[in-house]
Amino acid sequence: MSDQLKQMMQVNIKGRAFVICQSHGITDPSIMGYYVQILEEATMGMLNPESSVADFHEALNEKAKWLEREVGQLTDPAVSGESDGAQEGSAEEVVAEQQEPAKPVTAHQQNKKATGYVPEAKSMGERLKDRRSEMEHLLLNDCVTLKLVTPKQAKKHVHELVGRDPKKAEEDLVANLRNALHQQVVGFIRKHNGGPWSSATEQTEIRMQIASTKTLQSLVNLSKMLLSEREEWMAKTKHSLVGRLFGGKVKLDK
Repeated sequence: MSDQLKQMMQVNIKGRAFVICQSHGITDPSIMGYYVQILEEATMGMLNPESSVADFHEALNEKAKWLEREVGQLTDPAVSGESDGAQEGSAEEVVAEQQEPAKPVTAHQQNKKATGYVPEAKSMGERLKDRRSEMEHLLLNDCVTLKLVTPKQAKKHVHELVGRDPKKAEEDLVANLRNALHQQVVGFIRKHNGGPWSSATEQTEIRMQIASTKTLQSLVNLSKMLLSEREEWMAKTKHSLVGRLFGGKVKLDK
């Protein structure tokens, strides 16, 4: 891409992000700058050196709609209205509270009053970043260790998380890794005549457990559990290959 084209893209991304922020009452330059960065990363992540201007606008439109939804959920006045209504309460409730004996104030509460500390609520962007970071950690560490993905595949999946709704991204990712775990189990069962899951009932239960996982963390936990059962069976049958998972070496963190 030429420098002129890149500059045009940045101007369009910045303008679109500013319009979205202003339409939802966001005027803080630092917050607006953060959303510009998010939108730029998400949009540029969908492009390659051969992408055309039309490809850019298509990617920008898609990610701008996503950002619009996310910012809208964060600044939805209906949510704050419900919160205000809950805080008001009825006159009877206020009187009842006033008549109740005062509760002792703890040292921790006194310290909070003295310092005036108020926890800061995380922005939508920060919450998305935290959730994405959790999935990135599982992908690059546990999933690689458990041979659900190769290091190269893990990095590819991490890149694909940028700019996507974390919930939808996790659903797609888990669907992919469920299949990888299922193939591992099937391969081990065939190689060892069932291994620790010799009965048809046990094998059906495992398939159902794998199919029912909805989050990346639950899939990792299930994979570790199956590894433990497999190693226990190998030790009992004097075929122990400690630290190997379905043909690949692993070293799990306890």
